[in-house]
Amino acid sequence: MKSARPEAPRLILFGAFDRHNFGDLLLAHCAAAADPREPVFTGLVERDLRPDGGHHVIPISEAIARHRTEPAELVVVGGEILTTTAWEAAVMLQTPAIAAKAIHLHDRNETARKDWARNTLQDTHSLPYVLNQDELPTGWTVEFRAVGGVRFEALSAATRREAIRALTAAQHVTVRDAVTQAALSRHGIRAPLVHDPASESARLFGGQITERLPLEALVAPGGRLPRWIAVQIAAHWGDDATLARVASRVATAARREDCSIVLFRAGTAPWHDDLETLERLARHLRALAADVPVAVFGSTHVFDICALLAGAHRYVGTSLHGWIVANSFGAPGTCLVRRKGDKAAAYVDTWHPQPRAWETLDDPATQAAE
Repeated sequence: MKSARPEAPRLILFGAFDRHNFGDLLLAHCAAAADPREPVFTGLVERDLRPDGGHHVIPISEAIARHRTEPAELVVVGGEILTTTAWEAAVMLQTPAIAAKAIHLHDRNETARKDWARNTLQDTHSLPYVLNQDELPTGWTVEFRAVGGVRFEALSAATRREAIRALTAAQHVTVRDAVTQAALSRHGIRAPLVHDPASESARLFGGQITERLPLEALVAPGGRLPRWIAVQIAAHWGDDATLARVASRVATAARREDCSIVLFRAGTAPWHDDLETLERLARHLRALAADVPVAVFGSTHVFDICALLAGAHRYVGTSLHGWIVANSFGAPGTCLVRRKGDKAAAYVDTWHPQPRAWETLDDPATQAAE
């Protein structure tokens, strides 16, 4: 008599898909699509992001309590989680009003920030998305998959040591960019390079994405469906001087390529994007190019955003995953970054160094368009 085949370990996906950010929500889908098992989606808190195309996420503490007696494979799912501090994570999990209050009260005081984050998350770790296998139930393994951390060396020595202990204990670690890889290598951690999983969006989700085209929100006045440049800008780029420079660049490209412009949000969590910034950018664009149709895309559903990018003539924005998804569907794109060392520049330079697909607003080519 044959012995019963042992069941595969439970698959637990852990990441920042407990808040609305386009890339993190999409990475959860990518991780689930890569494995036939039914996963448990976990984050730092419980959230139901299904209305925006995400998942129902339970706290990792709850998953541990439920499944501690079972073998489990825990996959830490991508993103810039190696440098997301407890303060940053806690703020991004709040409503805009609560986040603004916390920033006002604590932003200038490091001790106050740490205390507030610890109390908010009920977690003492400096990097709450960096789980240590040694602190998890017996029979659990941890994989860090395609993670990023370009600011790793800027962390405090104590915080780096916490991360290094967790990465050393993990079963497997891969990273998505050469800057993070080099930083970890200096601390004795060998982490192979892999593409960000969202680079497979066209292959994994092409059918359901293209089903969403054409999108009614893209129809310009007069009823025609024009070619469009998909444009996204983070809220922290939202001062009028910066928006004016972005608008000049985009308007020039739209006229040159006979395109309309569609503005969209790649995240609604605090420190991501907001409608007010897009509306001011739209006003700048209309003032510069009244003949170019400009629309603000209302949907924040992850696959609506994918469809917008899949059908775009070009992408311009600060969102790395905006660029990755556009590139997956063959749409050329440019990531706007503050400086060469930013995560988007690090990723793009790792996988697509020529021609360079990122720009700062101080680049000569960008200035020439203004």
